[in-house]
Amino acid sequence: GMGIRIKEGSNAKMGTATLVGGTVVVSTPAVGANSRIQLTGQNLGTITVPAAYAVSARTAGTSFTILSSNALDTSSVAWVILDPA
Repeated sequence: GMGIRIKEGSNAKMGTATLVGGTVVVSTPAVGANSRIQLTGQNLGTITVPAAYAVSARTAGTSFTILSSNALDTSSVAWVILDPA
């Protein structure tokens, strides 16, 4: 069929963010203290070798921070929030 569809936009569980200097803060009230946040690079931006991404901080109900292993990274990173049952 049509696969899984997840809402993007305000109060989203999925979206994209562009790194600036290897980091970006994603504002969304959808993030919880126990949320699992999946990250996938969408392009290489200013780097030529793919970097590793991690969630380096989070504030439940407010935001989370994506950090690249390359401090010069300006890649676009897709993210999706999953919550344990």
